[in-house]
Amino acid sequence: MSSEALPYLDEDEPYIRKLESSLVHLVKIGLAGNHRDLSLASARPLSEILKRRPDLSSEIVKVTSLRNSITRGSNTSHSPIPVDVDSRLELLRRDDNPRLAFVPTWPQSIERELRTILQEIDQGDLLRSAGLEPTRSMLLVGPPGVGKTVAARWIAERLSTPLLTLDLSSVMSSYLGKTGGNIRGVLEYAKKSNGILLLDEFDSIAKRRDDSSDVGELKRLVTVLLQEIDDWPSGNLLIAATNHPELLDPAIWRRFDRVLKFPLPDVSDVRSLLKNLLGELASANAIAEIGSLLVGRSFADITKLVAQVRRESLLSKRNEADTLASLVEEICLQAPLNSKLKYAKCLREAGRSERIIAKRTGISRDTLRKRR
Repeated sequence: MSSEALPYLDEDEPYIRKLESSLVHLVKIGLAGNHRDLSLASARPLSEILKRRPDLSSEIVKVTSLRNSITRGSNTSHSPIPVDVDSRLELLRRDDNPRLAFVPTWPQSIERELRTILQEIDQGDLLRSAGLEPTRSMLLVGPPGVGKTVAARWIAERLSTPLLTLDLSSVMSSYLGKTGGNIRGVLEYAKKSNGILLLDEFDSIAKRRDDSSDVGELKRLVTVLLQEIDDWPSGNLLIAATNHPELLDPAIWRRFDRVLKFPLPDVSDVRSLLKNLLGELASANAIAEIGSLLVGRSFADITKLVAQVRRESLLSKRNEADTLASLVEEICLQAPLNSKLKYAKCLREAGRSERIIAKRTGISRDTLRKRR
């Protein structure tokens, strides 16, 4: 303990007990995600600690500054989340403090688009002064695992704004007429919340109106969505995402300010992701070789693959490089011939012998020679 800090004496027992009670209370509020309440409740304990522990003053000043910014800038006293009348289930998930636990990887074209949207929203007043509006709505299209929902969370994190995600399982009521009412409730709530609304699996509620398999209610719902997207308020952002663009009603497309098409990662994207995930655990040559084999897989699939390797390595106490190599061989043996040949070419460029290439790819040496 610093020489400036006051020692704890027997007569401090009441103070310690009070501090312990405050700590339990703060943890309870924090785990419930009530950041504003946590900020307000922490003021007195911090003040009391500062009196006894001047050695912690610099850290307490930092915490107090953060606490004040949350108290001033965060408005978590929002209206109740809309619920389904029959099930009483909440119709959306609200995250007031969206965070990503990793650095996302996207193709450069997608990242440029996302950063442009952030810039537009940040400089919205400048655009409005020129008679323009920042992007209000965007449609994200692409196969599963390419980063569409991650992009919505990334934008919300950068803007420090709540992320509201439609809960389809609650919204799609089995009672005729209820689904449309649920969607309207979600849209009205989102308009007033000053947050980002994410309509994931958008094709479920915006199907083509010429689909004879759907009931009239869903067709009417598409008409409502068209109007809502047209009238979406400036300053809010509506993000829709779909894995099945072919199912969307044709009129939907032109309603969005931006349409971003997320492709599967190419070889450079795959290698960039592997570098982020593996760091110094894999050499540049290993990343180049593995990257050529994993082209065609989504970012999510590759991330899961690397996590699997690291878990196996820790549990088996094997060297991570050895575990990675054996797993790559297993993937390669199951891969289509085209991918194997690309991998073989990469191995050849890295100076691997034909014996090693044949072992890793499962392609005979004769076939390798003919395909060179």
